[in-house]
Amino acid sequence: MEGVIEWQSATPMPDPAKRAKDPDWERKQRLREYRVAARREKRNRKADEKKQRKLNATILRRMTRNPDKYTKNAERNRLRAIDLERRSIWMEAIRQAQRLAVIHDPTGAAFNVGPVVRQEDGTVISLESIRRREERAKEKEAAEAAKKDGALSEITNGQKGNAKREEVAVKLDIQPDQTSGINPARMAQMDFGRPAAVAPAPKKMSKSQQRKLAKFEPRPAPPKPVLPEGISVPEGEENWIALWDLPDEEVERRVIRAKRRAAAARKALRTKQQSGKVERRAARDEKRKIYRDLKHTWKSIKEEEKRHKTKLKSAEDEEAKKIAVKISNFERKMAMDMCAAVGFTQENTEGVNDIKPKALGMKGMEVDFDALELGDNTNDVRFRDVAQASTLKRKRVDLSAAAVANENVIVPTGERNGGDPGEFIKLDVGEGQDYEALVYNHKLRRKLRRAIEAADMKKELLVRERAIEHLKELDLEPPEELSTPPRPIHLRGDRALEDGTLETAKAERVRLRLELAEFNKAARVLRKQAKEIAMNAGLRVHAEMSGRIPPRGAEGNEEEKRIYGEGWVVPEEKPVEEILRAEDVMDLM
Repeated sequence: MEGVIEWQSATPMPDPAKRAKDPDWERKQRLREYRVAARREKRNRKADEKKQRKLNATILRRMTRNPDKYTKNAERNRLRAIDLERRSIWMEAIRQAQRLAVIHDPTGAAFNVGPVVRQEDGTVISLESIRRREERAKEKEAAEAAKKDGALSEITNGQKGNAKREEVAVKLDIQPDQTSGINPARMAQMDFGRPAAVAPAPKKMSKSQQRKLAKFEPRPAPPKPVLPEGISVPEGEENWIALWDLPDEEVERRVIRAKRRAAAARKALRTKQQSGKVERRAARDEKRKIYRDLKHTWKSIKEEEKRHKTKLKSAEDEEAKKIAVKISNFERKMAMDMCAAVGFTQENTEGVNDIKPKALGMKGMEVDFDALELGDNTNDVRFRDVAQASTLKRKRVDLSAAAVANENVIVPTGERNGGDPGEFIKLDVGEGQDYEALVYNHKLRRKLRRAIEAADMKKELLVRERAIEHLKELDLEPPEELSTPPRPIHLRGDRALEDGTLETAKAERVRLRLELAEFNKAARVLRKQAKEIAMNAGLRVHAEMSGRIPPRGAEGNEEEKRIYGEGWVVPEEKPVEEILRAEDVMDLM
């Protein structure tokens, strides 16, 4: 039907194979999500009700000025607390009698506790407890062995299912032919024209809830121990045997006193934690400041290491470039030798003389490349004629050699404005860059060298091309030396190892991983040292502010008076053991 939005599950759809096996997957998933949503709604509703009850109890106490806090099932909880306290008294009395019996009467007859024995760890236990412990261990071993062997019963699974099915059929008064092939666990839920005779299963309960209810179940009182005449309880230990028949009112008072002691302990802990807040905060700030300052010093170390790595990398690149240039020159020489063997050289190849060097960005400037020659260095470009090289225009000018008449002259304003502005300055140097003299600095020398080398490569490529054409006309395969690239090939990222081989990608990953491990190891050492230094600085500040040691600085310092007050005096020196106490610097970390 158009306009109807179909239900879509929030759970990802399973694969088609699984959906084919279970065609009702969508229906089951819908019901499952409904159940989850209902449980979530119930949980949220109960939480809101609990918050509202708590708020109502708080408002009621404020209105009636009643300090008693409302608790749900207060009377039941009060009776349970009394029972638990009485059971704890009984257990402590029995243990006390057993500890005395193991000394005076191991049979336990005089103390009415049964035979007792002392274990290796010094604890006292009754022989009855040892026997029950052994029985439980044997039962557990038997159950595990039976589960492992699969022999839980004498009948097989099929016989067991048939017996269960017949038993249910007799209870429901069903004919045997109607029960064939039916799961006996589902028979009780099926309607055979009459109401089901099997009651619904009880609601499941969690393990924690079961243990809680089992703890509150009524139990018979154990035999009351006896303290014989002439035997007394050890000094400093409470007489639990005398508290055996304590009335409920006294037991309830013990529970209330225990609660008050626990509340007082919590309040004392909070007070102790809140005291010295200013000192701890100052110690924390000092510790963070010292640690932050030390981390700034690591930054310079890391930058220095980075610069060192960059320097090494640049040196490796330069060395690789030199190697690539040497390889390229060797391959070019071999190619030209191969061309000469075929009969082609730069002197007898047509079109070689037409290739001239062209320098980029030098429009309007004429350079006589035939008068230049290249040296070994990158900037080594010089004239073949020594006399012509001496006439080069240098970039630097000797200003001390200028004539005195060329000094600046200050002209008055009236005289400067009297003449014709158009006739003030005249230069007769021509137009454009035709008359500009070249400055043979390092940039120009490199540009000229690149132009000459590019022209040489074009000439060599032309000779190679003519040689290859000649060999193909003769139906001969050109050698590989004629196809090598003329320019150097520099492969970045590959390092040359000590044995002369190039570093592989795997070796590079291993090297980087080792370098990172070494760096992390050094960083951990630095962090540990910094934490120790920062911790000591924080402890020092805490001890100074709490008055355990004198503050840093001379006595009567104005800064100390401003911080600690006008009547402050330097306290006496105390040992280090009393300074660095853990209870004084709580929550410092």
